[in-house]
Amino acid sequence: MSGLSATTQSFSFTISMDVVNGPLNLQETILSGQTGEPEWLRAASIFTDVTLLDGTPIKYMLSHKRETDKFSLEVRAIPGDPRNQADEIATNLKTHLIDVLGLKDDLNLFYRKFAEDKVLSLTFQNLRGLRLMHGTNLFQALICSMLSQNNSVRLWNRSARLMMASYGPRANFVDGSHDFLFPHPETLAKLNSRDLRSKTSMGYRAKPIVAVSRMIANHQFDLSKLANQSYDEAKDMLLELPGVGPKVADCFLLYGAGRRDAAPVDVWIHRIISKRYLHGRKTSRAKTATFLRKRFREWAGYAQLYLFDYARREKVKQTRAQ
Repeated sequence: MSGLSATTQSFSFTISMDVVNGPLNLQETILSGQTGEPEWLRAASIFTDVTLLDGTPIKYMLSHKRETDKFSLEVRAIPGDPRNQADEIATNLKTHLIDVLGLKDDLNLFYRKFAEDKVLSLTFQNLRGLRLMHGTNLFQALICSMLSQNNSVRLWNRSARLMMASYGPRANFVDGSHDFLFPHPETLAKLNSRDLRSKTSMGYRAKPIVAVSRMIANHQFDLSKLANQSYDEAKDMLLELPGVGPKVADCFLLYGAGRRDAAPVDVWIHRIISKRYLHGRKTSRAKTATFLRKRFREWAGYAQLYLFDYARREKVKQTRAQ
């Protein structure tokens, strides 16, 4: 981190390449549609998000300068409390961004390891620098994973933002602006699912989201305990929750709990694995997930991330050709 500069309302600093393990494409990473939190807001090439650091809300704006392999991240932050020291916030925010953007993941090792994979390697040139975003709030990641089930990226993000605006704590910033944080489980636990559905357009997902929130608020389910479980044990525990199926469980494990050996399987991944790896042979989604985990092991989540985009691009090409 270098170049800390401050005004009365904000401060700025740079995250240089020396703390990033390989290339970075910030836009592809944030707009990948696969994350454990609502998509960051975008204005031109600048992305904005809000988080809590040591109990204090921080709004930050990121821009990616120069190329994928030779770059810097320019960060501007606006604190929620003028008494906080800029250098302390900057240090904590840098740690947060390195974590959430997966900047320590060794992408060059991933590319080398699967350079001979004739399908996956086709994605490397177009998606170079695409990173796996890591959730930093387990409850938020679980609810967002539930919202994403059978839903488009645009619609589940809309529901999440409406839920934050309706039920999330308000965060005020020293420049006079404000935003909303993700609701606490105790808040959602008190809701009537019909009211939640009407304010967020999340449809049938409202009922299990309220039920899961109540279980967590009442300490009937402890998300933090999943970190000490094997993949299979953690997934089995998640599958006991209302509204959580195999795909949602894997989404949470990958994007929320940071289990890179998890590989969510939706219609896109199911098709691309069947077509490109299994020569068109039909298989179940469960077996597709097992195939991904066995073939790519600790990189299964990354393989899924890259193949998901590849499948979407191939579908667009087919549509245009018709």
